[in-house]
Amino acid sequence: MRKKHLIRNILFIAGAFILLLVILAEIFKEDIVKMAIKKGANTFDVPLVVGEVDFSLLYRFPLATIEFNDLAMLNQLPHPDSLNQHIDTVASISRLYASVDLIELTRGNIFVKKIDIKDAKAKYLVDSLGNSNFDFLFKASETDSTKADEKDTTIVQGVYSLEKLTLSNIDLEYIDEYMNFSGHLNIPNLSINGELEPKGYVAETKGEILLKSIHYADFHLEELKQSSLSFDVSALNDSLEVRELTLNAAGSEITALGTIVTHDSLFVDLNLSGNQIDLSKNIALLPEKMRNELKLKQGGGILNVSGTTKGFISPSSIPQFNINIDLSNALIEYDVYPVVKNIILNSNISSGYTPGLNAAMVNIKQLHAETTRSSVDLSAILKNPNSLEYDIAADISASLDELKPYLQDSSIKKASGLIKAHIKTNGVLPDSITPGFTDKALANTSMNISLHNIAIAMDSIPSVDKLNGKFIFTPGNIKISDFKASIPEYNINITDGIIASSFKGKLSNYKKLDVKLDTFLVAMPQSSIAATGKITGLENIKYDLRSSIKLGLGEIKEMLPDSLANYMGGEIDANISSSGNFHIDSVADKALELLFENSKFNVSLNNVTLEMPDSMMNVTALSGHADYQHDTLKLNKVIGSYLGLDFSADSTTVSNVYTAAVQNNEKELYVRGIFGAGDLDYAWINAFMTDTVPMSEKETQAAIKEQTENPYIKKFTTKINGKARLRSFKYGDIFVENIDTKFLAKVDEGYFVADDMLCSVFDGDARLSVRMDINNNFRDLLQFRSNFSKLDVSRMMDELETFIDQEDFKKENVFGNLSGHMDGRIVMKDYNLIYDSLMVRGDIKLENGSLVNVKPVMAIEKIPMTGLKNLDDLKFSTLDSKIFLYNNELYIPQTQIVTSSFDASFLGMYSLGEDYAYHVRVFLGEILAGKSKANIKKQASDGGFAENEEEAKKGRTPLYLVSKSENGKEKAWWDKESDRKRMINTVRVKQRILGFNFFPEKVTYETE
Repeated sequence: MRKKHLIRNILFIAGAFILLLVILAEIFKEDIVKMAIKKGANTFDVPLVVGEVDFSLLYRFPLATIEFNDLAMLNQLPHPDSLNQHIDTVASISRLYASVDLIELTRGNIFVKKIDIKDAKAKYLVDSLGNSNFDFLFKASETDSTKADEKDTTIVQGVYSLEKLTLSNIDLEYIDEYMNFSGHLNIPNLSINGELEPKGYVAETKGEILLKSIHYADFHLEELKQSSLSFDVSALNDSLEVRELTLNAAGSEITALGTIVTHDSLFVDLNLSGNQIDLSKNIALLPEKMRNELKLKQGGGILNVSGTTKGFISPSSIPQFNINIDLSNALIEYDVYPVVKNIILNSNISSGYTPGLNAAMVNIKQLHAETTRSSVDLSAILKNPNSLEYDIAADISASLDELKPYLQDSSIKKASGLIKAHIKTNGVLPDSITPGFTDKALANTSMNISLHNIAIAMDSIPSVDKLNGKFIFTPGNIKISDFKASIPEYNINITDGIIASSFKGKLSNYKKLDVKLDTFLVAMPQSSIAATGKITGLENIKYDLRSSIKLGLGEIKEMLPDSLANYMGGEIDANISSSGNFHIDSVADKALELLFENSKFNVSLNNVTLEMPDSMMNVTALSGHADYQHDTLKLNKVIGSYLGLDFSADSTTVSNVYTAAVQNNEKELYVRGIFGAGDLDYAWINAFMTDTVPMSEKETQAAIKEQTENPYIKKFTTKINGKARLRSFKYGDIFVENIDTKFLAKVDEGYFVADDMLCSVFDGDARLSVRMDINNNFRDLLQFRSNFSKLDVSRMMDELETFIDQEDFKKENVFGNLSGHMDGRIVMKDYNLIYDSLMVRGDIKLENGSLVNVKPVMAIEKIPMTGLKNLDDLKFSTLDSKIFLYNNELYIPQTQIVTSSFDASFLGMYSLGEDYAYHVRVFLGEILAGKSKANIKKQASDGGFAENEEEAKKGRTPLYLVSKSENGKEKAWWDKESDRKRMINTVRVKQRILGFNFFPEKVTYETE
């Protein structure tokens, strides 16, 4: 029972207390509300309009609660049409609950603990001049600042300590005509709790903000509608804890969680993330003008970012951070460049574990981008931005067809094909690029580049088509393989190219760089060049190279301009080896020495034919082998044709090529070999001795000046000997075949000898020795020795007619086979015979011959009483004669003629002019049938008839006749003994004179 009374009493007391609160609230309601409004207006100096106001002690007991309805903030603006003021509402609150400390309220202080605002609206307007509807607040603040020293007795003497602020359905609108910006925010709910305590400040806020609309200039911000910001943040003293901070905008979500501490220095511990950030939507926000200025046509992709940061922020340190960036399905189209699509980025950025950025690292795990026909894949690690360390690997595929329109170089007229490259490099990037960095970069770099059907055409250089190949570079090694290319302008078609080389040293010290060429090959369908070797140093160069060259001249011809060659054919194979050393600055001076003294080579020619615009350079079917080493050139089995003349050289050695001929030292250039020629015509040789294109006066004077200013003094001598074979030789009408001889030519001494020369001439055979001494006074001496057999004398007279232009001794006058021996000597000038100098001595024998219509012979037939008949066709079995030629006159000391009807001998002289005198002896018993010796003796009483006992015993009586021509007068008669003796003496005298001037037995024909 007692318990029931207790409960009843408690309820009664509580009810009474509540009733008391209600009564008190109603009694003091108007006073408290008036005081709150007045004090609020005075405090903020803001004109307020309040609708219905209620006061309750029960709503949040023990706090007293004041409820304001339809609260409005007014701004008095001048009315545009009058002097009256225009009242404008800048903010309104549908309902506001203010909970104050009840005890402080009784003391006259409004100590606000909690505020709850519902359905509020605020509008911030800025006109085109920059004036806002909130300017009156700032002006009021300025006015209050001037009265700061005045005591305001109207302000409530109390403390405002807001512990909680709650906002619901708050609309905020901002319109700025000056900035051309507007925005509309809605706060569905927001709560702020805070408390100031002796130990510090404690606060927290939680809520959400929605973006209803936004506009700025030409930006397309429609996509940002319905963006939201959710947050849940608390503060304890100098520590800020972010439990939630989420921004959702344009389909993307960005969040942040963590702690921020502000003390002596700033400390952060945050987790950040951005998910499904659509770059296309973000780029679409930009105005078209800006995108045009940026030349950005389109862009997109999905970006995801996540990261953490933890540590202190100060001028000397930054917090540790770790950020992951993932980009997928991205694309960008910039300016006129191709669309880059399928961009993928997977990367991480971290600070490391040391203060500052010394250990910072960017790890690009994957970067992929592509165009329609090109692509790039890259991975990289970048460390320590203060001294950037890099480790990069890239795979690139570039289509030149696609990139050509975007190349800025106007000289590139054509570019097509595909380039693929794999590149790896690592190192430390210095402050500036130095030679030392280049060395280190190459030592840490490798690349593999492949070319596929590349075609390039540029101004001023030949175009290249069908370029293929692989280029591989590793530290210290370079390799090129599968190289192929076509250069249409020069008809060059490279079917294979290989280079394999290695090097030691640094590019910064290239002077000491060592290069080893393991393989070098450039091949075409018919030609190739291959080489191996080593080069030490690129200043003081030491080298050792081996090369092999094969040239298909038909192919080479297609590479040359048409003006350079009319036709080229055949093959040339060459092997060259060279080693030596030289300074790079003296390479021009050392080139010949390196070529001739430090090199050796062999060349094989196979059916080489050259037809050049200058016919003097023509050669046909040239084949053979040439070897050069140790200053000696050797020729073997060389055959060919030069300007229609077949030639050959075999077992031929040319000694001292460099030390004598090239260096022009006082040394002998010695040539020895076996040489041959085909059908040689002296007219062919004479063509070389005639200047077919005479120089103009200007050219002549220039040549004289050059010779005067830079005279060439030949110091070396030339000696040539060996054997020579000619199929035939033609000199005028003279035709000689099957020539085979030994020879010697001492060119500088003017000494030329052909010895033991075998040949076929005039349908017979001959063995000759010829010597020619050329003097500096242009009067040259030609000497010869000959043995001949069975020469067709008629043919000989026919072919020698040009040189022996005698009416009575032509091909139709003399017949038979000529044999014998003859020595001769003649002086020549400018390669022409001086006939007056001709000296000849010899023995000849004419067999089975005849003299036809020879005037000196026919004239004898007319001598009366001789009985000689048919001398117009004098046939004989042999004609033996000793002859010599001196002073343009042919002397016949003795001649024996044997015919079928008589024997005869004669001596005499025949001038190469028109005079002659032949003294003939015939035997009477052989020609006088039925004639009386007495009558003949009477007729030839002055020595024309003589009886000889020995001859008489044989039945032979000599008869002496003479046939002569003198000053054009011909005469044949019985010979006088005195005339005969005079002729004998004349012949002897001339023979002795010849003997004083002509010593054939002393002439040597040395060929060694």
